[in-house]
Amino acid sequence: MSDYAHPEEEKNEMALLKIGELASLSGVSSKALRLYESKDIIKPVKVDPETGYRFYSAEQCEIVEALVALQDMGFSLKEIKMLLQDPASNEELEDLFTQKRTALQETIWKIQGQIEEMDKLEESLCGKKSTPSMEKDKGEDAMDDDSSLSKPFQEMNDEERAWYLAKLIRVNPNNVRQILSEVIWL
Repeated sequence: MSDYAHPEEEKNEMALLKIGELASLSGVSSKALRLYESKDIIKPVKVDPETGYRFYSAEQCEIVEALVALQDMGFSLKEIKMLLQDPASNEELEDLFTQKRTALQETIWKIQGQIEEMDKLEESLCGKKSTPSMEKDKGEDAMDDDSSLSKPFQEMNDEERAWYLAKLIRVNPNNVRQILSEVIWL
């Protein structure tokens, strides 16, 4: 047996990418590729038994790019595996996409609410005029007329500031710790 490889085998060997090359081409780390391998999402087409080097086909770069895009959309690795490999019914796929769409919409609403709260706080603290997102909230939600509200924020004592901030900021489960900490340390 000679050490000379068949030309067709050499051509196939040259088309393979090392893990670092695939990582670089697809914009992920080698560590991420190893994680995807451990989750059975993407497997190397060849592993050198002597060195342990992993080799991937050029087509697998597209799979990794799709995987990254799905992760950016909020899909878990388990869900991505189902989308890329496991045969899922149309009904299962529709349910999965509906759940992701709903989760993204809820995130949008949450962020919009945070922006509105920030606008209110900025207006109150800096004396700025209302932004369009705040105009609709005026009226029913207007604060009670209190003497501390007529003072500029910088002239309030610590107790008045704490009361004022507590009145301005809507407490929700995501910011309760932060608000309590800020009020305590004023």
